Amino acid sequence: MVSSAPGALARYRSLPSIASGPWMALAMAARAPYAMIPLGTMTAITVSTGSIATGGLASGLVAAASAVAGPLIGRAADRSGQRLVLTILTPINALALSLLLVAALSSWDGPLLWAICLLTGGSAVPVGSFTRARWVELARDPKDLGTALSYESTVDELSFVLGPALVGIAASTAFSAAPLAIAAALVAMAGIPFAVTTPRRERDGAGLTDRSADGAPDPTDRAAARRVPARTVTGEIPAVGSVPPEAPFAEHPAPASVADAAPAPSIHRVLLAVLPAIVVMVCIGAFFGSVQAGTTERADVLGAAGSAGIVYAFMGLTSALTALLAVLLPDSVTLAARVLIGGAGMAAFVALTALMGTLTTTGATLMLAGLFIGPTMVTAFSLTERRTPPGGTGVAMTSMQSSVTVGQAAGASLGGVLAAAIGAQGAYGLAAAVSVVIALVGGVVVLRRR
Repeated sequence: MVSSAPGALARYRSLPSIASGPWMALAMAARAPYAMIPLGTMTAITVSTGSIATGGLASGLVAAASAVAGPLIGRAADRSGQRLVLTILTPINALALSLLLVAALSSWDGPLLWAICLLTGGSAVPVGSFTRARWVELARDPKDLGTALSYESTVDELSFVLGPALVGIAASTAFSAAPLAIAAALVAMAGIPFAVTTPRRERDGAGLTDRSADGAPDPTDRAAARRVPARTVTGEIPAVGSVPPEAPFAEHPAPASVADAAPAPSIHRVLLAVLPAIVVMVCIGAFFGSVQAGTTERADVLGAAGSAGIVYAFMGLTSALTALLAVLLPDSVTLAARVLIGGAGMAAFVALTALMGTLTTTGATLMLAGLFIGPTMVTAFSLTERRTPPGGTGVAMTSMQSSVTVGQAAGASLGGVLAAAIGAQGAYGLAAAVSVVIALVGGVVVLRRR
């Protein structure tokens, strides 16, 4: 159990010494545009073509391409290092976004537009996944790693909140394609520097070594071989390479020393190992998408369509706060129990949201639901880190981001259909259903442990 709340929160001050403050700031800026692209694409293409169906298809193609490419990009990073992958993909993505901006300004439609959308999504860099994989390599202490994952989830939550808000502000105050212009500029000005300053990975007599831009060994590279092994849900430290008998639901560490020595596992093997976390992340994404659809429908019915984003942001703010405070959870509360409690809390309060009749009460109940989202997302990434086979960190982490993307697209689409057919209650009902699935995943793990 953590010794004290101040002591646990003080661990955040150690993060810049584990990595570096400038790197953390650059990573935050580099991931910002990717929270703007889905909604920015839909807004820009809808206005330019005059068809919301075309805008929705364009946004869906970007999301689908990103989801499919994510694990493949992660595999390439596992094999060749992040720097090579980033320096190739980031300029391509900046170019693709620029082409998408031109397409929006020129009212392009048809195959050329679809091809640009696929290129944009397929070259999207999973910055959040790469930074998490980097923390796995750098953090020596499991508590430091847990703190880093909580920090990363907080940054993600803030991106989910501020990205769509920035899209709305830019599109309304400038022009409809302005969010795409901002995203392209951020990829060029923050994404490319993030790529070229990422240590490259070289193989020498000791295995894979991260090296800085001048070729010297990266002084921040603390191999996970020197890290205290992560504990399983039982509190026991497993032997290197061992898999507890409750697989695939149990947790086990993936020391970097083994990862460096062993060949990279197949993508199928990695995805199977982290399947429980994938299910949780798909459901979290679906929760986001369906809640957004339900809130938009309710705001429109109440004559305040422009307030939907603000009401939705309430949930994101409390979620980001509790993600930051997840380090305060005692070790006695297992990861499985956290998933169970998180899913149950999300289900209860989003079901309550469905019964509300005003935007004020809707925002209040969504804030309560958000309290359970942040820790659940942090837990999913912790479970992923412990379940990942040696050499599969990149695939595992990018699959988490792809899972959220797929879930959010599916939740928004199906939630929108339900909201149009039976009102906001339909979309909120979908959010409650996927929350129950999250709780069931945690419950299955708890029962198997018993």
